[in-house]
Order: sequence, then structure tokens, then C-alpha cells
Amino acid sequence: MSVRARIRKKEWRSFSRVYGAGEIQAGRLRIEPVHQIPDRIEIGDEFDFWVHNGTDLLLITLESQTEARMHYLRSQWRDHLYIRVQFDFHCLSEPELIKIVQWINDLGIPERGRIRKSRSITVPSGSGV
Repeated sequence: MSVRARIRKKEWRSFSRVYGAGEIQAGRLRIEPVHQIPDRIEIGDEFDFWVHNGTDLLLITLESQTEARMHYLRSQWRDHLYIRVQFDFHCLSEPELIKIVQWINDLGIPERGRIRKSRSITVPSGSGV
């Protein structure tokens, strides 16, 4: 077993002990909201989610902004990946949140190493995002 596989198993054991009470699950995708999500979201509001996509543990921050950008950060190769996604949204229901996280997963998640990069993104028009 590789070192990265051992780290993934350790992350999952730690995650499943701490979280799991209010998780949203869709197949192998598990989403744990950190904050309460209000009915109406204003520009500048941000919400954090722990996401386990079957292999990696991610911390995703969704921020309501007019400009669509995505930022990746991992300071050490053993740390979890932090993804900050900025785009225009006004509500976050459970099905919409699952679509957003699957969309982020489909955009591609960097594998290993230290990462610090940003990129512009286009939000899919028919996704309700």
C-alpha cells in the first residue's frame, strides 16, 4: 500500500469519526456542511463543506460572487485539498449542492503535490447553479 493510500485511509477514519451526523450522500460522494445555510444568499456569503469523493478528502468553500473563479490550494502534499469556488448563486438546496460538487469533481481535481493555482471557470447554464 502506498503512502498516499495510507494517508487517505487515515483521513477517512478521522473524517467519519468527527462528521457524519448531517452528511448528504450521493453514491460515493459524501458532503458534510460546516455552516447552516440560510434560505436567501447574498453576494459575498460563503459556506464551507467537507467532501469525500470516494478517494480524497476535500474542503470546498462556495462563495457567492459575480465573477466565476476557482482556486486550489494544498500547502503540503499530505494535506487535504482546499478548493474555493466563486460564482453567482442565490440558494443552496441539497440537490443543487450535489450537482455543484459533482460539477467541481468533473472539472478535475489535482492529484498530488503542493498546489497553488487559480483559474476562470464557466458555470453550466442548465444546471440550476
